[in-house]
Amino acid sequence: MNLLRCLAFSLFLPMGLWGAFPSLYLKNICDGQIHAPTNITHAGDGSGRLFICDQIGKIYIFSQGMLQPKLFLDLSASGLNRVFVGTNLNSYSERGLLGMTFHPDYEHPFAPGYRRFYVNYTAPASTATDHSSDPQNCVTVIAEFRVSEDDPNLADVTTERLVLSYGQPQPNHNGGQLAFGPDKMLYIGSGDGGSANDNAEGHTGGSGTSSPGRVTGTLGNAQDKTKLLGKILRIDPLGTNGPGGAYGIPTDNPFANSVGMERKEIYAWGLRNPWRLSFDTPEEGPARLFCADVGQNDVEEVDLITSGGNYGWRVKEGSLDFDNTTPYGGGSLIGPIAEYAHPSASLEGTDSMPKYGTSITGGYVYRGTAIPGLQGKYLFGDYAENGIGNGGGVLLGLEETTPGVFALSEVTPFNSLPASARIYAFGEDEAGELYIAVKTTSGVTSLSGGRPAGILYKVQPVAETPIQLTAVADNTLYEPNGSVTSNAKGIYLFAGKTGESANYKVRRAVMKFDVSGLPSDVTFTSAALRLHLNMQVGQDFTMNLHRLSESWGEGTSNAGSPGGNGITATTGDATWNHRFYNTTAWTNPGGDYEAQASASYVIGSSLSDPYPTWQSAKLLEDVLDWKATPSSNQGWILIGDENQTFTAQRFSSRENTTAGNRPTLIVNYASAPSPTHYEAWLAEHFPEEPVGFYLDPYGDLDNDGIFNLHEYAFGRSPWVKDEEPGLTTSTQPGSAGSTLHILRFWRDSAATDLSYQLQTSADLVTWKTIATSLAGTTAIGSNGGVVLSDTPGTGTLRLVTVRETLAAGANSRRFVRLHVTRSY
Repeated sequence: MNLLRCLAFSLFLPMGLWGAFPSLYLKNICDGQIHAPTNITHAGDGSGRLFICDQIGKIYIFSQGMLQPKLFLDLSASGLNRVFVGTNLNSYSERGLLGMTFHPDYEHPFAPGYRRFYVNYTAPASTATDHSSDPQNCVTVIAEFRVSEDDPNLADVTTERLVLSYGQPQPNHNGGQLAFGPDKMLYIGSGDGGSANDNAEGHTGGSGTSSPGRVTGTLGNAQDKTKLLGKILRIDPLGTNGPGGAYGIPTDNPFANSVGMERKEIYAWGLRNPWRLSFDTPEEGPARLFCADVGQNDVEEVDLITSGGNYGWRVKEGSLDFDNTTPYGGGSLIGPIAEYAHPSASLEGTDSMPKYGTSITGGYVYRGTAIPGLQGKYLFGDYAENGIGNGGGVLLGLEETTPGVFALSEVTPFNSLPASARIYAFGEDEAGELYIAVKTTSGVTSLSGGRPAGILYKVQPVAETPIQLTAVADNTLYEPNGSVTSNAKGIYLFAGKTGESANYKVRRAVMKFDVSGLPSDVTFTSAALRLHLNMQVGQDFTMNLHRLSESWGEGTSNAGSPGGNGITATTGDATWNHRFYNTTAWTNPGGDYEAQASASYVIGSSLSDPYPTWQSAKLLEDVLDWKATPSSNQGWILIGDENQTFTAQRFSSRENTTAGNRPTLIVNYASAPSPTHYEAWLAEHFPEEPVGFYLDPYGDLDNDGIFNLHEYAFGRSPWVKDEEPGLTTSTQPGSAGSTLHILRFWRDSAATDLSYQLQTSADLVTWKTIATSLAGTTAIGSNGGVVLSDTPGTGTLRLVTVRETLAAGANSRRFVRLHVTRSY
């Protein structure tokens, strides 16, 4: 597997405009190492680490762009042997390690939640539980662990504590998400117990080892408030007033004070299989709990979960009737904020729904900073458009158009997911940036290309690359008043209306750009026309750019400066009445153009806004049409406010002596973000390793005494033994008996992720930094160190020479080291 797969261009989308969601790039950050990634979370401790759950029961740490080799916690058969996935790991299963979260007070030493985290997994059916089911296929376990006091990258297995457990009658619909709310209570997504229709054996009112069908009038587990199944549960994992004293019941839970049989852990009910839930905590406004609930055969839904809410299953599937004979468990049924149908949906009412996939996977409202256009939008997905066996994960999004009203759309990323991808989970890091976990095979441990089939993607903005084109022709059309004028080769263009007494009243500027050289294999995102405004007789009015429908000419006329009245037209010039003077007339004097403006701009002051820019979707549409059909490219005509006087503007033309002031068309196209310097180095030297593999920074693959990190810092291969160490020292006598230490080291100016610190010591205990280079910048001396030179070497390498002066009589022995650190 080549490391640059995640960085190179993928299949290009058709040329067009992006929708309400910005263009997103899915950067592969880890593949070929995790079987089935079911959960991505962080500790909130400022470490930047991601914790990845593998369905088989293992928890990995992803840090510094690498999957760390040491497991954080192993609950699989090779470790504590707690997790039950099934008897055949090569087949599809919904059991396993399904959720993980850290206590909000994880990093606070004096808080009760210090060092605590929680996991949700399915254990074997024989596992003891106070809340058994009949039958019992497996047992859901919510357990607490603490992190080692000595190693933050290792869980302390001796601190394991059972918080809550309950039986599952069938192997599917186990929910599994854990999330702490802003209230520091633990929210648990619990499925209805499995099988289908919530009416099989082990479901309230149900019977038979398989479902008897859809319409049975059965209450089911999800509507039965005496059951924990089919619910969103809310507990205080540090409390003690719950059954058995292992957790607490929040006093404001819907049934906390009930004297009936309702389970006091219930926060909301009527869920079928809540597969991923998350809190949105904006800076302003209340926190909200988004939950994706997997449908039966027809409808997938997104819900906003509220205390005491009944979300309808098995009375409803989405907003549609599923079994309206069900004696549901009270309360008004709350409909989804968004829903879509399966491609093969047959339930009445699905014809009008969009059809995206077969099993929803919940995501997150974006609150990061890297993608401003995604801010406040809910990014989620569908497990597989083509079903469990065939994959075809789909990215989806919700945008809140008005308070409480959401628009659903498919989100087409710049680079497609693999055709066989199943979207397992979404995740969020400490900065609010989002991640997607997928798997490309159906079986839990089924391999892809001989490696584990899980892939982690980071959601990133698409890079925009601009192309600037200067006009290839331009001219001014002057409304005639006794003579025929033009200004083809003048240094100015004019548009708008002058005063009533002016020699010529109305001017219109025409311009054309050659777009035939634009690349064909990219997705264009925007187009803008920038002009240089250098004189005006009015401001604060609209000027419109229209697409011309007929060709026109640029002769040799030149009105000089100021040029406002033009000069006698020459052969081939465009004038008010002629496209080509004096042989071919416009159909309509003043130019033939489309009635709909391609773009508009309100002209301000030439002093504060000297470079007005016209930009719109229509402008890009014009450019793309011209590229596809060059013969249709006649350019644009700029028309000012001609209904009032004193609106004329003067702009620089393509003949202007200042190149930067000439009419410029800026066309942006989407491109994959460039690989970092470190990623490119890894791809060059480790082409067969999976993305995100672990390279020990302090390993020495070629046994030359240079760490792998320093091999990168010196721009070298970690496989080739180097004779020259990259850091050299020498001494020479200085003045007045002093000793001069001359130190040289190589640095890579393109390695902006590195900091270089040249340090010396007389005793190997106390070190001082005498020169520093940060993020590719020129080295700077300190603490008596003087940078004598920082000179270019091969490519991006530079040789830094530093002098340290030791006074006469001082200990001239010095230990030297080059301390290199890498940020991520």
